[in-house]
Amino acid sequence: MSAEVVGSSTTDTEVFIYTGEGGLEAPRDVVHVRVDPSVTSIPANVFCGRKKLAEVELCEGLVEIGDRSFWCCDHSITKINTPHSLRRINDYAFLFSLRCPIRLHDDIESIGACAFSSCIFTNFRVPPLITVIPDAMLRGCRSIFSLETPGNITRINDGAFCNCFCLRNVAIPPNAVFGDDIFIDEDYDAMTDLLQLFGSEAAIISELQHRFDGLPIHKLVYYQSYYQGVLQNLIAAMNTRSGQRRTLRNKLDPTGNHQDCLGMTPLHILACSSVHNLEVYHVIVEKYPANLITEDRWGALPLLYAIWGAAPNEIIQFLLESYQALYPGYEFNWTMMVETMGRTDTPKERIEGLLCVKQIHFPEQPIDWEYLLNKFVHPTQHSFGGLPFQEQMRFLFMCGMSERAEALAFKVWRDHIKHLIQTADYKYIGDNSVVLREIREKTAYFEGELPTLKEATTLLEIALWKVRMYVNDLQEGTHHPKKFKTDESSFRRQCRVTCGGDVVIRNMLPFLIST
Repeated sequence: MSAEVVGSSTTDTEVFIYTGEGGLEAPRDVVHVRVDPSVTSIPANVFCGRKKLAEVELCEGLVEIGDRSFWCCDHSITKINTPHSLRRINDYAFLFSLRCPIRLHDDIESIGACAFSSCIFTNFRVPPLITVIPDAMLRGCRSIFSLETPGNITRINDGAFCNCFCLRNVAIPPNAVFGDDIFIDEDYDAMTDLLQLFGSEAAIISELQHRFDGLPIHKLVYYQSYYQGVLQNLIAAMNTRSGQRRTLRNKLDPTGNHQDCLGMTPLHILACSSVHNLEVYHVIVEKYPANLITEDRWGALPLLYAIWGAAPNEIIQFLLESYQALYPGYEFNWTMMVETMGRTDTPKERIEGLLCVKQIHFPEQPIDWEYLLNKFVHPTQHSFGGLPFQEQMRFLFMCGMSERAEALAFKVWRDHIKHLIQTADYKYIGDNSVVLREIREKTAYFEGELPTLKEATTLLEIALWKVRMYVNDLQEGTHHPKKFKTDESSFRRQCRVTCGGDVVIRNMLPFLIST
């Protein structure tokens, strides 16, 4: 293996060119990898354990990613592409490494055991040529909430989706054969979202096998990324003349207003999808407008899934405009939405997106940050920990305390609270209540200091004022007419203005303000 390194030091802009020749290894601190177009197969272990590896460029011509090629990079990979030439992804290829979506195209022929186990992404689409889901393919993907599987799956092997705590939007072909512990590790005491609903793995499988019975629109939307032709009637309805358009829409199945076993409507499923067609959204919302405000069995609306899964901006905007046009007074449960995303390793950028939408479009609707902070101080089984968890907790604590911090009277106090939040050690195993208690106590201390400080500066100003009046009296003589005292009130005002309080207090404040 040989390589060409562009740049003189390891920086974010440095690129390691992997050519697959010779015996050189990738640097341990490599940040950006580009696989040369001449490489058809990445051997085993080439980039395993590179914990600073953030960006991977896979060029056209690559056919195979070998065993453990990008294994155990500690969730450092935040950007990766998959070329159309890629056919095989082998065992453990990305285990414990991805912290970003990976979009697999339709020509992928095989995926190995544990290939994407313990990765951090919110949705995943199994390519249509895959008929057997390998052992533990997505085991421990704790932030995934949507999984699309093709209808030709014949077997799902042991532990394929085990311990995917937040998995919700998924369907199973009725005739598939199952291995053991598909969704639940019986030896691991964990409450997944699906187990919360159905109580056992057998019940989960049964419900998901029959999820779309009698619900053709739901099924159509779920499988749209595999069989896009079946949606042409919906899309054509947007493009025909008004009379035809009305006729086609009237033919849409009324079960589109129904909820499946997960409580989802077609709009929920569409918002979870890996494919977002704005015309399809238009049709669904126009025909089934109540989908917008129908909650699934976890209390979630389609808007949450669209933001959580990073749907395109035009989709988010369309949903927001639809809510405001059709349900202008609707009260969203923003607290629940932040909690849903915050209890997993969801990238903090997604939560920022949710809060940005709320602030711009629904600024008057509340978020109960006190409740959320008390929730987040206790790490859950849904989190891996490590850097993603630390970043997320730091962001959420900053959001939760920002209003109180910004209300503090002095910049030095505000900066001190922000510094505490930024530098705190957020533990994913244990209890973060100590961190939150320290931040709260220091904020409360500063809030309590303000009245005392005001009293002290008021007394100081009065003292300076009194001294100025005394000095003026001496200068004018105590037994002679005073130039300034022709009017007593104006004399006192003049002394207050000229006493120097503004200068003295400003210079003394740094000594009075404690941190």
